Amino acid sequence: MALTVANLQLNLAYRLGESAAPSGTTAAQRLEWVNMAYFDFARRHNWFFLQGSGAANTNTGSTTGYAEPTDLKEFIELKISNIFYDQIPYTDNRDYTNTVGVVTLPTLRRSFKFYRFAGNYYLIPTDGNNAAVHYIKYYKRITKRTADADTFLIPDEYLEALTCYAEARYWMSIAQQAKASVPLQEYEAIIRQCETEHQSKGWGSLGFGMREPEDAQIRQ
Repeated sequence: MALTVANLQLNLAYRLGESAAPSGTTAAQRLEWVNMAYFDFARRHNWFFLQGSGAANTNTGSTTGYAEPTDLKEFIELKISNIFYDQIPYTDNRDYTNTVGVVTLPTLRRSFKFYRFAGNYYLIPTDGNNAAVHYIKYYKRITKRTADADTFLIPDEYLEALTCYAEARYWMSIAQQAKASVPLQEYEAIIRQCETEHQSKGWGSLGFGMREPEDAQIRQ
């Protein structure tokens, strides 16, 4: 069962020696602290739990770009008709536009590119195969939690980190900074445990590395 905002509010209340979760302004303030922790945790790495995938678009031969998934933060992979497209910086797109693919020597290979701009991505070369589906793997961008029933992308076993951070913010809010040090240490310790799992999955400390152009599949 995924833990919710309400679960974390109750956990935080218990950590503070209270018998029940608060309501009103106090609950709203504590939720802000939880969200601060949520964003800080998520920004540390491209975590394994932020991975997403989907069939986002179908080819139309568009020269005006294809809309990215609304929660996309960073591409992991773009595949169309079993061809892997390699991401390039926007500033490099002029080097490849109007080509029929980039030739990699000494082995003859053609690698296909895409770049991102203003919420869209653009294929190089433009592919007019209307039946081709765009399969995307990516890292998700988290959003602020607002309702008691909202859940988190962080696995439940690491969510105690958010209440640790919120507890520390509570002590700082009443000018008892010395009491904030222990929950902040707990917060960092839980993140380190999550990093251990992240690395054990083979993703490394910084997440997925960009595919090399020579690893792209060949279009005959």
